[in-house]
Amino acid sequence: MGQAPVWGQCGGSGWTGPTTCVSGSTCVYSNEWYSQCIPGTQTTTITTSKTTTKSTTAATTTKTTTTKTTTTSTAPIAASFILAGDSTVTNDKGWGGAFCSLVSSVTCTNFAHSGTTTVTFKSLGDWSKLITAVKTAPKPCYVLIQFGHNDQKVLSQSEFQTNLQNMGTEIKGISGAVPVFITSLSRRGFGGGKVSDSLEAWMVYTRSAASAIGAQYIELLQTSIGYLNGIGETAAHKMDYENGDSTHLNSCGAGVFARMVGDLLVRKPVVAQGSIKVDSTMTGKIDAKQAIC
Repeated sequence: MGQAPVWGQCGGSGWTGPTTCVSGSTCVYSNEWYSQCIPGTQTTTITTSKTTTKSTTAATTTKTTTTKTTTTSTAPIAASFILAGDSTVTNDKGWGGAFCSLVSSVTCTNFAHSGTTTVTFKSLGDWSKLITAVKTAPKPCYVLIQFGHNDQKVLSQSEFQTNLQNMGTEIKGISGAVPVFITSLSRRGFGGGKVSDSLEAWMVYTRSAASAIGAQYIELLQTSIGYLNGIGETAAHKMDYENGDSTHLNSCGAGVFARMVGDLLVRKPVVAQGSIKVDSTMTGKIDAKQAIC
């Protein structure tokens, strides 16, 4: 059957393809349905839960038990991070600058540009500058790519996916460079006490772009929605950049979602824990859906 390539699928429920990876990479469990060949040998431990339901005809009750299984996986320590995205990733209104403060003694450069789409980020020259930086950055270099907020206003979803795939493919063509797609940060508009999600379709196409080229992604949209719903509307708006701006972030909000991005990268795992500074207090509050700002 052969071996799966680096970043290729190597396991998961119903998977019938190769379950071993080419030399230099290891098959890493992501979830029940997907495992992926990850380069490097840094060890990361993740814990998953499996729920089993048992029924018996001799009784009228059903017993459900949850068993925690610890799986040891590998992920490399990043040597550099480079960020691409719209205003929700910028240093002044997004999570990008705060994220760069979380990385552990490695280079982090943010090319995010307010108002851009996957088209204008290239046409305005930001992409060519990013590519130049990636080529000279210490390796492995992780290129975090988050778009969607502006794309949904002017592009079809298929165009959006194609543009992401082209970006990711170009990054993969640079030795030691690793594209990582990030689904969009949620807006903080509420209706009926819950976040009004206008970005779900773009989340799906971001995932599809990653799958199409064998790249990794992290799920920021659903994770941020879950957190915002947990803390509630009043606390959520305390992260607004200014009164009435429920898209962009003030400094406290930037810190919260930068922490979320860092934790998602480690837990996937995309990078080893040694790549990101630990803040167990903030991580614990985010996991418990407690307000921080």
